[in-house]
Amino acid sequence: MRLFSFLDYLLETKSRPVLIEKQLRQAERVALRAVSRSPSPQIVAALAEMARVLRLWGRRETAAELDQACATLPSAPIDDDGIARDFLDIAGDLQKIHDHMRETFDVAAQDEQNFPATIDPRIYHVQLILEFFGDLTARRVLDVGCGKGRFARVLKERHPAAEVWGLDISAEMLRHVPAEIHTRQGTMTDLPFPDDYFDAAYATESLEHAVAIDTAIEEMCRAVRPEGRIVIIDKNAEQTGRLETPPWEKWFGRRELERLLGRHCREVSSEFVSYWKDVAPDGLFLAWKAVR
Repeated sequence: MRLFSFLDYLLETKSRPVLIEKQLRQAERVALRAVSRSPSPQIVAALAEMARVLRLWGRRETAAELDQACATLPSAPIDDDGIARDFLDIAGDLQKIHDHMRETFDVAAQDEQNFPATIDPRIYHVQLILEFFGDLTARRVLDVGCGKGRFARVLKERHPAAEVWGLDISAEMLRHVPAEIHTRQGTMTDLPFPDDYFDAAYATESLEHAVAIDTAIEEMCRAVRPEGRIVIIDKNAEQTGRLETPPWEKWFGRRELERLLGRHCREVSSEFVSYWKDVAPDGLFLAWKAVR
């Protein structure tokens, strides 16, 4: 019954995010199967915890189905029910992976060389966002996976009348974000914002950490109003292996993200980009632009 506990395995083997996705799919299957089979009150309590963790990973539909079922069933403290404890172990595995990712970025917040708080506003990644978004006066903008707010800082400086938000999984990263930028701790796969809340949103080298990439893109699009604009800048899957990366990091194919954005946006385009506009791209970075 119990799924394998694989956090140590994942870290030791540098396995790709497909392993985490596999664990999530298995967790969804066994939880839905259990809730359909008149579970004991102890298992109901365990499934409620499973729903919480699955929602953390962006499995909203499964989490909602579990919540709805558990709300109509009796629940009891988990004592010696072996199956219920198995479910808690499954949820615990997924929680540990999420916590490890968060803690990794909490530690990285002390590394100013690789995770700086500022960025040269002349860098083309910044310029592309500014040009595509246009006038942001009285507009609300979200930096998804903002880190220390280096991009958000530039947007706020260029558009003082804009309402700029930064979201990140790491509270330590958010401590470095300037006070004039609104911040919220959370995950890319479960954005803590209402539908159509932002006029624009962007993710710069952060989507690669989302694991559930399709869910993260769906969330970005959900949070942006119709006709709003979205930019994603990240690394090209054809260059995988060029840099050392954490085991959960995933790079993307050009058409792959065009297709995922195209599910929710009416206009989608992409281009290879360099750090500097007058330097030819070397194939490492891609920028995707979309209009919802």
